[in-house]
Amino acid sequence: MYRIGRIVAPLCIALAASLSGCDKPEPERMRPEPKPTRPEPKRMRVGVILPMTGLQSTFGDESWKGMQLAVEDLRKQGFNPELILRDEKSQKTEAGNQAKLLIENERVHVLVGSVASGHTRQAAIEARESAIPLITPASTNDTITVEGGPYVSRICFKDSFQGAVLAKFALQRGWKSAVVVVDKGQPYSTGLADSFKSVFEKAGGKTQFEYYTSGETDFSNTVQNAANHKADAIVITGYYAEGGIMIRQGKEKWAGVPVLGGDGLDSPELVGLVGDTKAEIYVVSHFAADAPDERVRNFAKRYEERFGQAPGAMAALGYDVLLVLADVAKRCPDPADSKALARAIAETKGVECITGRIDLTTPDRTPIKDAVVVKVEGGLKFQATIPAQ
Repeated sequence: MYRIGRIVAPLCIALAASLSGCDKPEPERMRPEPKPTRPEPKRMRVGVILPMTGLQSTFGDESWKGMQLAVEDLRKQGFNPELILRDEKSQKTEAGNQAKLLIENERVHVLVGSVASGHTRQAAIEARESAIPLITPASTNDTITVEGGPYVSRICFKDSFQGAVLAKFALQRGWKSAVVVVDKGQPYSTGLADSFKSVFEKAGGKTQFEYYTSGETDFSNTVQNAANHKADAIVITGYYAEGGIMIRQGKEKWAGVPVLGGDGLDSPELVGLVGDTKAEIYVVSHFAADAPDERVRNFAKRYEERFGQAPGAMAALGYDVLLVLADVAKRCPDPADSKALARAIAETKGVECITGRIDLTTPDRTPIKDAVVVKVEGGLKFQATIPAQ
């Protein structure tokens, strides 16, 4: 037994040694090279400030619906932003308050909104002071992006352009005098009015101004004063809530006088507000659902199928602002870097959108885009495209 044990023991040791060799690490040359991993981009937190209630609520509702459609499409392409909606209640101070809360409490990476220029200006103050980028889909007052500095951009044209479009459209129709009805408390309205006046008078037209204030519902004096001027056309530079009521109340005294307006009148509610007036009404805007463009028609069809109504300009701009942010995300994978994010927004170029091609490399981060003219005929009907200048 002793001799056998001495023979078996070395065999067992040798066998164990050979088996243990299976656990030895492979030579370096045999190991597969590790695949490089790309860090997942951080999810962009987007603070959305819109008028979901109050006088401009259809603007907010349409914008939000357009954004919802955009998110559905963009998720399929790998961009899945977190949208945090806040209602600014159609109030300037509330727009600023909500911007501050979104920045400080929700820690958003970027603000989107609002749509009325005076309201966006208040939000832009918070964005500038906090160094958080803000991009507005629809605020057209010329000074907003200048005052906001490098952190404030927009995807719509500005009032100096649409005011010129209104003036040239009127002159082409042979209308050489105009009463401009202005909401004196809204920077959008006063800016658009001044732009119209400058171009119209430079070309030989004559203007007279009449004023009102947001929230008014009795426009009998304004209607009468405008009628007294016996002008060739009436230009309303305010928003649809007051503009629609004013046109209805002017049915008799403004009979036979065409009415023009800017994108502030572009709302599905305008048709109902003007009632059975026979006035000839034209609106300059960013989008017409029935325009002869396949991409526009497809968007309009899908929107109507989903929400049961034709989209207005705010719906298309709401959709487009997220297309721009999706493009920005490709160039700025870390949205928490606010300086890099603002820079990426300002470097946006060649993004094809529903309302046109977006290029924010201009000095004031405002795209140069075409405008459209629509006519109120049981809805907003496409009339013409006015090329960008």
